[in-house]
Amino acid sequence: MKTKLSIVAGFLLGTILLFFAFKNVPFANVVAIYKKVNPRFIVPFVITALCELALRGARWRLLLSPARPVRLWDTFRLEAAGLALSNILPLRLGEVIRGTFGSRILGIPMVTVFATILVERALDVLTLLAIFSVAACFGGVSGALVNYDKWMIVMCAGLFAGLGALIFSDELVAHRWFSGFFARFAPARSIFERLAMGVRGFHSFKSASLIIGFAFLQWSLSALNVYWVSCSFGLESVLGFSRSVALVVAGAAAASVPGMPGYFGNFEFVISKVTASWGIAMDVGFALALYMHVLGYIFITLLGVIFIYQMGHSLGRIWGDFSGRPGADLNA
Repeated sequence: MKTKLSIVAGFLLGTILLFFAFKNVPFANVVAIYKKVNPRFIVPFVITALCELALRGARWRLLLSPARPVRLWDTFRLEAAGLALSNILPLRLGEVIRGTFGSRILGIPMVTVFATILVERALDVLTLLAIFSVAACFGGVSGALVNYDKWMIVMCAGLFAGLGALIFSDELVAHRWFSGFFARFAPARSIFERLAMGVRGFHSFKSASLIIGFAFLQWSLSALNVYWVSCSFGLESVLGFSRSVALVVAGAAAASVPGMPGYFGNFEFVISKVTASWGIAMDVGFALALYMHVLGYIFITLLGVIFIYQMGHSLGRIWGDFSGRPGADLNA
């Protein structure tokens, strides 16, 4: 019942936000705007999206490697499948299913796989805050987040502390302050060690540098894709790379709010409001947000669904397992 209520609430929130985003935008204006869009930027958009996905796979591979060496091809297609399922299923279930599939396909304990996914999300938050700070320093980005600088510092400190505890887990387990606790609670030690395996890639300077570097490159490519879309709308003089970074951060924040699958409504509402603050008309901002969203949604979803079926699964079986239909099997 709670799950169903969460799904309904997410759909309702997304619908409300989509309504408010489209409320004062004449449909005829949006159609007229799309007639002037230059489609040739779709090609660099798709190429950039592929490169970004490859970087996601490469980063996840480095996080998983201390537990067991894995192929880039496997992490690449699992990343694509997870993003596609998050676009189709509610409650960001793509991440849960990616962890489940990854554990079975890669032969790595599920706790460790999910630990690496949590590390990914923590790195994403830290990376987005870092690149936004750089973009704000170098031009044209509103300083609205400056009002929340204390909360940002607290959040970053918490994330760093959590990652540090896992990175130095071996030392913590052996320390006299904690050794007695872990000696009495062996299952807790086992779970903690498996979680710690998710950040063991940071024990090597080379591996840690690559993981962090891939994270920055990945989100920089995401900003580049925003820039390609702005070029197709003829807005490159208004939406330079710094503002493209700000839109990526805004879009990521919008996607973090529970909503309908694919984050429709959340994304359009936030992006159109941010672009309006830069003097872009609401109808243009809405058209830009929807175009960018649908383009990325179609590409990632199609690619991910292809990989899902290639791995021997089907959307019907996955949905059946989620909805609790008799006979459904996620690992079938």
